[in-house]
Amino acid sequence: MKKLLTLLVALAIVSPAFAADKYASVDIDKVLKGYKKTDSINKTFQKREADIRVFIVDAQKSVVGATTDAERKKLEDKYAKELKVKMDKLQKDKIAALQGLEKDVRRAIDLEGKKGIYALILTSNNALYGAVDISDSIIKTLNAGQ
Repeated sequence: MKKLLTLLVALAIVSPAFAADKYASVDIDKVLKGYKKTDSINKTFQKREADIRVFIVDAQKSVVGATTDAERKKLEDKYAKELKVKMDKLQKDKIAALQGLEKDVRRAIDLEGKKGIYALILTSNNALYGAVDISDSIIKTLNAGQ
């Protein structure tokens, strides 16, 4: 009886150590698709890209309507500069938005990791077998934080 009790106590002490040997995986694509902020950002950039397409069409009409070659060249240069500024700003803003999304996802994964349930959290493309998919939990955490 004493040996059985000693064995049970030993298992109780050791079992938390084994519980931390669980591995988790996160499907980043699934998380980004499920994150409400991603959809909002996509809509914002689609509108901005549509505005740039309208700008290009209007600029082309203006250039075609020019009466002299000098005026046409001047308009082409003007619109090319404006378009470059708009495109550079759009690209810079997209990069900043993507970095913000990445930061949010990493923060949510860190929160899950700090719970101490998992010994290791990998992206799903790096986990071959035996990892618990926690993507839905990460999505809930992200959407709750908005």
